[in-house]
Order: sequence, then structure tokens, then C-alpha cells
Amino acid sequence: MPSQSRLISSSELARELGVTRQTIARWVRRGVITPASVTAGGQARFDMDQAKRELREHTKRDREQDQ
Repeated sequence: MPSQSRLISSSELARELGVTRQTIARWVRRGVITPASVTAGGQARFDMDQAKRELREHTKRDREQDQ
């Protein structure tokens, strides 16, 4: 569930995380992060805190699998 913060576009999320928009799209396709909502036009909107949390969890799982 999204927090009280405003939802941002994939371009804004990419800028905030220092990656490309294509990387954001790849992460969504692979299930690394999940949009908080999708507009009627099919545009993903993200909650920054949720996306960061999902990335941390994904990274932690990867590290645990490598051990």
C-alpha cells in the first residue's frame, strides 16, 4: 500500500536512484520492484519509499543466495 508521499513516474524514480528509465522498466518486468499504481493510460507510478524497500529486500535475497 502506498505511503502518504506522492507517487512519481518511472523517469523521476530513475533520476532519484541514479539509474536509467530502462533499468526501472527491467526491474518491473523481473519483479524486483512493483508500481504502486498504473494510470488508465498504462503508465506506472511509484512510491519512492516502497521502491527503495523492495530494492533492499531484493539485494539482501541475492546476497543470501550467493553465500
